[in-house]
Amino acid sequence: MKKLLAATLLVIAAGFFVISCASEGYNTQKGAAIGAGLGAIAGQVIGHDTASTLIGAAVGTLVGGIGGNAVDQHVTNQRAATTAQPGAAYPSSSQVRPEDQPPGQWVEVPGQWIGGKWVPAHKVWVPVNP
Repeated sequence: MKKLLAATLLVIAAGFFVISCASEGYNTQKGAAIGAGLGAIAGQVIGHDTASTLIGAAVGTLVGGIGGNAVDQHVTNQRAATTAQPGAAYPSSSQVRPEDQPPGQWVEVPGQWIGGKWVPAHKVWVPVNP
């Protein structure tokens, strides 16, 4: 019995390692599905009845879904880190060539209180309608 339990736990641990090395996309769903299957098997081996199987499937689904979600977040963060461009979202007046600008001008806006919050001094583009 102890050997069977040890073998079952080894299979479950191997399954969770497979979840962590899953391919791109839908890792939460894959983790939940694999966890449900492994949890159901473990529940049946441990309890030998339907209630244990269902409890094992539920716990496996939860743990597998959490693990898969962690993998999804890690992949998303890795992609965001590699595709992030340094610098501002909008070019400043020194980064834009005059021939690329539409008619208008950069205007310095002094710092001021707006809606109870301080907005520091900044430059804004004021377009001119031709």
